[in-house]
Amino acid sequence: MGGSSRYDRERPPLSADVAAEARAYSIIAELLVDYRDEVIGDREVAMNLSNLLHGAAIELNNGRAIPLGIRRAVRGLADALRESMDPNTRTS
Repeated sequence: MGGSSRYDRERPPLSADVAAEARAYSIIAELLVDYRDEVIGDREVAMNLSNLLHGAAIELNNGRAIPLGIRRAVRGLADALRESMDPNTRTS
């Protein structure tokens, strides 16, 4: 039985840039769980942000497009979190 679901379609080849972006989102999401008290201070917010980054990584890894505005927002969020968790830039 063939399906027309996007999950049934063949996955397009993933570029190295997109794969690296997805990998970075996953790494930042994992680190956010460890740094949630220092970076966010609210466990529920930190976990939801982590889930958002993981979701974006999954979509990218599976070759599915993320709308441009959402992708920019996720990229900006990831950059801000990465910077705030960087031990070379943290002041506390």
